[in-house]
Amino acid sequence: MSKRKALSSNNRTYLAMTIPIVILFFLFNTLPLITGAIYSFTNYRGYGTFDFVGLRNYIDLFSDERVLHSYLFTFKYAIVGTILINCLSLLLAMGLNSLLRGVYFVPNILGGLIVGYIFSFIFTYIIPAVGKAMHIGFLENSILASERYAWIGVLVVGVWQAVAMNTIIYISGLQTFPADIYEAG
Repeated sequence: MSKRKALSSNNRTYLAMTIPIVILFFLFNTLPLITGAIYSFTNYRGYGTFDFVGLRNYIDLFSDERVLHSYLFTFKYAIVGTILINCLSLLLAMGLNSLLRGVYFVPNILGGLIVGYIFSFIFTYIIPAVGKAMHIGFLENSILASERYAWIGVLVVGVWQAVAMNTIIYISGLQTFPADIYEAG
C-alpha cells in the first residue's frame, strides 16, 4: 500500500511541475506560432480589421528582389561566418590549450546590444581616425556606411562573438587527446 501512495505522490509532483511548463510553452511559443501562421494568410497590419488573402503574401515575398538579396546576404554570411568561426576557434584552441581560457570566453557572455554599440563605435570613429592618421584610403570611412562592404563589418562582429564558445569547445576536445598523439601530430 505504501508503494502505491509513493507512486501517486510522485505522479502528482510530476504533474505539478510539468503542467505549468506545458501551459507556458503553449502560451509563449506554440500559440504565437499558430497565430503568426494564420496572420500570414491575411492583410493584417497589426491593428484594425483584416481580410484573408491566401498565398498572395508569399507570392509577393518570393517575387520581391529585396527579399532575395537578403536571402543571398544571409547565405553568404552563414557560409563565410561558419568557416571563419571554426578556423579561428580551432587555431585559438590549439594555442590556448592551457592558457588564458577565461579571457577568450568574455565575448560570448557580452550581450548582443553591448557588442553592437562597441563595434559601431569602433567602425564609425576609431578605425576611420586611424585610417586618416595613417593615410590608408579604404579605412578613412566607416565600413558600416558602405552599402557594398557593410556585411564585412557585421561578419567581423558575429565571428568575434561566436569564436569564444567554439574555442572553449575545441579546447575541451583537444584535452581529450592523449599527449602522445598530440605531440606526434
